[in-house]
Amino acid sequence: MSKQILNKKEQFTQPQKSKLPLIMGILGVTLVAVILFFMFGPSKKESNNYFGDPVAAERSYVGEVIAMTKIEPNIEDGKIKIPLDVVDQNNIVSFEIENNEQILVPLMAYITPTGRLFVGSSMCEPCRGRTFSLGGETLICDTCRTTYTIEDHEFISGAKACGAYPPVNMNPIVENNVISIELDEVLNWRIRS
Repeated sequence: MSKQILNKKEQFTQPQKSKLPLIMGILGVTLVAVILFFMFGPSKKESNNYFGDPVAAERSYVGEVIAMTKIEPNIEDGKIKIPLDVVDQNNIVSFEIENNEQILVPLMAYITPTGRLFVGSSMCEPCRGRTFSLGGETLICDTCRTTYTIEDHEFISGAKACGAYPPVNMNPIVENNVISIELDEVLNWRIRS
């Protein structure tokens, strides 16, 4: 029993090991991780690759509101095809294709300010708006006025319910100045909300 008392006494009289080196080590590792994240983590330039590499000249929509131009696409070999020049000249175009449930799927193609291409749905859900406009740095639903960033469809303002369902990218391919998307993507498209 006296040994236990002695150990307790030693506990208070013996010098304590400092926790400072451990704390400094943790802070150092955290600092290195933060620096590496900012050096090699996601950047604004990478977020602009949401729609792939540029296919047209850069442009500005600042001070403008550009409505969709309706076009008729070609369907051949399981692909929906539209000329890149038509989209490039009009900035934003619309067209419709019937899905495998006989519902007309509203589609659009547009060139972003950085010259990238979006081709995909133009259904704003749940307001069911079918057309969009380009205005400044935003994509605007013509029905509920919900806005998204042009480059990556991040919700900016408007109806939060619609903001949760931005237009769906259908991964276009550009070959020989012709934009194509897989017909199956449209045939299998469904309203999400």
